[in-house]
Amino acid sequence: MPNHADKGLRKRFVLPFTTPAANRLREFTKDMEMAAILYIAESKREKGESLVLKKTDEKLVFLTEVCYPIWLIPYNGATLMFDGLGVTSHTLSYDAIPDVEVFNKNIRENRDSTEAYTATLDRNTDYFRTFNDKEEVKIEGLITISRLIDDFKTYLPQMKKIERQFTTKAVLAATIEDREIQAGIEHLANMRKRANKEIESIGESMKLLNQTTVQRIKAIRREIRRVQKKYSLRIEKIKPKVKRKLWQIHSTYDLRIARKSERFKKRLQHLHENQIKLQRTLRHSRTEAKRCKTRMRSSRNGKKAQWTLKLKRIRKKLPTLHKRIKANIKRMQNVEAALKLELALQKTECDKRIEIASKIFLDLQASREAEITMKRRGIATLEDLTHRITSSMREMVQTKRVFLREFDIITMPGRKQPSGLVYVPFYLARYEKGDKKRYVVYPPSLVGDMGILTKMKGALGLAKLNALFQSRSKAMATFLNQTVELIENNPMLEKEITEAGIQTSILLKKRLRVGVKEGLKELENQNWISEKEFQAFSRLLYIYTSAV
Repeated sequence: MPNHADKGLRKRFVLPFTTPAANRLREFTKDMEMAAILYIAESKREKGESLVLKKTDEKLVFLTEVCYPIWLIPYNGATLMFDGLGVTSHTLSYDAIPDVEVFNKNIRENRDSTEAYTATLDRNTDYFRTFNDKEEVKIEGLITISRLIDDFKTYLPQMKKIERQFTTKAVLAATIEDREIQAGIEHLANMRKRANKEIESIGESMKLLNQTTVQRIKAIRREIRRVQKKYSLRIEKIKPKVKRKLWQIHSTYDLRIARKSERFKKRLQHLHENQIKLQRTLRHSRTEAKRCKTRMRSSRNGKKAQWTLKLKRIRKKLPTLHKRIKANIKRMQNVEAALKLELALQKTECDKRIEIASKIFLDLQASREAEITMKRRGIATLEDLTHRITSSMREMVQTKRVFLREFDIITMPGRKQPSGLVYVPFYLARYEKGDKKRYVVYPPSLVGDMGILTKMKGALGLAKLNALFQSRSKAMATFLNQTVELIENNPMLEKEITEAGIQTSILLKKRLRVGVKEGLKELENQNWISEKEFQAFSRLLYIYTSAV
């Protein structure tokens, strides 16, 4: 045990069994407490007949106030609770992380080469995804029930320092010693320290990983700039030559296209001129035909025959003229189509020669883009792998932080809590019927006052006293009830408890019996029990007095 705690552990305190509730205005004495507990315990004793104090099948062997030991130990600015009897224990599960230094070594050894570094990250993508192993450490006696710890904290202000040995209480000796508590605290401290150190080491490793990735990305970007510069120089070097070649190709094909276009244009011009002549001839023939018709109508018989003959000749020529015009139009269309085809052929041939002439230039551009694209993909790969690994690291750190928060849950906050051995009182009743025995625990309670509803209902004594006593903590009641199982499973402890219980029983110890009788009278005066019940319990005390 650390030196600062040694002195504290020698201190002993005791808590009161009853605490006045907010609605309790009158004093509730120790005598009343013992009398009320006796009343409740006797009421729960199995009886053969319904009338009080008649023949019984079950015997109340003892009813005594027992002190349960709880250690309060200062720890890391808070207080730990240890079960003095060791009934309770807590097992901490600790997830062991992978060896961070091995990972860091791999990073450092391969960080000078992008390819080696990328391969290292790819190989270690799942390095921090799962824990290596799960370790379990059992802390004997450590109380971690949060509700019990919270309730106990509200209970502590009522405790008093023990100045002398108890003579009217059965004190359960603490079986958890200082060295066992020290061992438990050392386990907790070591695990806490280890968790903090692992959080720190993972954080440092994450920092190393991110810094190395940034450095490699910067190196890749420098390589991209070198690639751009290298290809820019090569492109600039061949650019004038390619430009001259392209100018020559364009000039050659421009000249060819111009010449071919000129020839086709001449042919089209000749066809256009021929078309104009044919159209003029057609119009002239139509005009002559109209004139012949007019003359025929106005001429006499001799001249009429002449104009009729001439009209026939003209009409005979018209179909031929139409055919020639259509044929000429067709030839014009053919020439225009041939011109378009020739121009397209020349353009295609020109483009092919331009492509051939530009190939070295285009190849350099394509090579530059390919190299840059590959390097940019390398950056994306590094960023993705780093993100995946750091995400696993963060999850692992979060798990460790959750583990550390468990320490806050299992401790009682506040630096002002006392340290030492605190006794929690409860009443223990032992009943016997033949060779059967049973134990009943009555945990610490809040003492209220008789409400209007209780008075109006005219409740009987047991119902009234049940309304008087309210368990101050369900968690504490559950915890103290473990004592019954502990007693039943440990014959030596049962023997000690029985002997101490009989010696300090409120039924068998004269001073306590006197107090119980006075308490019964006070309960009667405050209408918690009737006069008849007071007399019945007075006889019960007399029977126990005679037995002693």
